[in-house]
Amino acid sequence: MRRTLSLALVALGLAACQRTDPSSRRATWQPASYGSPALTSFSETRFASAQVGWVIGGYAADLSRYNALLSTRDGGATWTRQNLSPLTLNGFRSIAPVNEQVVLALGVDPVAAAPGAPGNPAESRAVYKSTNGGASWQQLPGAGFLGSFHLHFFTENTGLSLKNQRIQRTTDGASSWSTVLDSNGTGDWNLLQFPSGSAGYAAGGGVSYGIVGGVAISRGALAKTSDQGATWEVLPWNKQFINSLSFVSASVGFAATFPDHHLYKTQDGGLTWALVNEHIPAVYNGTFLTEAEGYFTEGAAIYATSDGGLTWQQDYQATPNSQYPATINSLTFPTSAAGFAVTADGQVLKGTR
Repeated sequence: MRRTLSLALVALGLAACQRTDPSSRRATWQPASYGSPALTSFSETRFASAQVGWVIGGYAADLSRYNALLSTRDGGATWTRQNLSPLTLNGFRSIAPVNEQVVLALGVDPVAAAPGAPGNPAESRAVYKSTNGGASWQQLPGAGFLGSFHLHFFTENTGLSLKNQRIQRTTDGASSWSTVLDSNGTGDWNLLQFPSGSAGYAAGGGVSYGIVGGVAISRGALAKTSDQGATWEVLPWNKQFINSLSFVSASVGFAATFPDHHLYKTQDGGLTWALVNEHIPAVYNGTFLTEAEGYFTEGAAIYATSDGGLTWQQDYQATPNSQYPATINSLTFPTSAAGFAVTADGQVLKGTR
C-alpha cells in the first residue's frame, strides 16, 4: 500500500513538472489595449528588450495628418502614442532599435516628396534617429542612400538597409551609405536575420505571375555574412522563393518557401537544407524559438509547432474589428516568454508562454 502510494505521488510530481515546464508551453494570444482613437494598418512591431518596444504604421482613418507611433515600456501592458506628422509622410515604414534609447527608423521626407520637388517622390525615403526611445526624432543626411524597405542596426553607427536587389551598409550612423551586395537580377532581398552578433543571413528571391493568374515562376535567393554585412557570400539555393527565415543559432535555421509551402532546415549554416514538411499551413512571419517550437502566420491566423515543423496547430485566429482585414503583418518574440503581433486592421496581440 505504501509503495503504491509512493508511486502515485511520483507520477503526480512528474505530471506537475511537465505542466510547468516553460519549454513545453505554447503561447496564449490575446488582444492588447492601446487606447483611443482606434488605429488601422499596423505594419511592424520591434522590441529592444522584454519591456521596451514599438509599433509602426498606424493611422486613424477619420483624422487628417495623423500617423501614430506606439511605444511600450512595460512589456505591452500599456502603450503611449506619438503623431509623426508632419515629421514624415504617412508614418514610418521600418524601425530598427539599437537599444531602449537609440532607435533608427525609415520614413518619407515630406519636403522631398512634395508636389513639384525635384527627383522621384518614390525615392524620397529617409532615415530618422531617436536617442530618447522615440520621444523625438532627427532626420539623417543619408548620402548615397537608395531608399529602403527594411532597416537593421547593430550599433548607433553600423547598420544595413534592404531594398529590392541591393543591400546597403552604413558605418557612420546613416550619414552615408554604400552597396555591399547586389543580386544582379536573381531576385530581391526581403529578409534579414542575425542569430549572433556578426553572423547573419539575407533571403528572398522572386515570384512571377502568369497572364491568367497563378504563380508562373518562383525562385529563391540566400546569402550569408560573418562580419555584420560588410561582405557577403551567396549560398546555393535551388528551391522556391524564401518567404520566412528563422535561425535559432548561427548554424541551425528554418526556411519556408512560397507558393509550395515547404519547410526546410539547415544544420550547417545554410550550406545544405533538408525538407522537413512538404506543405505547412502558414509561411509568413516565421519565428522559431528553439529547434522544436516555432510560430508562423497565414492571413489572420497564427500557427504553432512543437516538433520542429513536422506538425502544426492553429493557435489563434484574429477577428476583424473594422472594415479592414485582420491580416497579421508582423510577429516577433523579444524573449521566449512573450511574443507580439500586429494586424492590418489595427490590433496589437500579445502571446504569453
